[in-house]
Amino acid sequence: MSSLVTQVSAMTERVHFRCNNCGHRFEVEVVDEYERREARREKRPTSAVHCPECYRTDIRRGWE
Repeated sequence: MSSLVTQVSAMTERVHFRCNNCGHRFEVEVVDEYERREARREKRPTSAVHCPECYRTDIRRGWE
């Protein structure tokens, strides 16, 4: 597992992000790959990660 990701529970993981718009660094709990696949298969909505400061979705993983 990447050093950017730490396991939180069986269904979510904590991931570091940095906003490409305002540069804000933040952590978000996201569903893991298995849960994303299950949601897509069952046609359940999943939400996009966005910056808590400027609300843009133009973000990248990691804090570098």
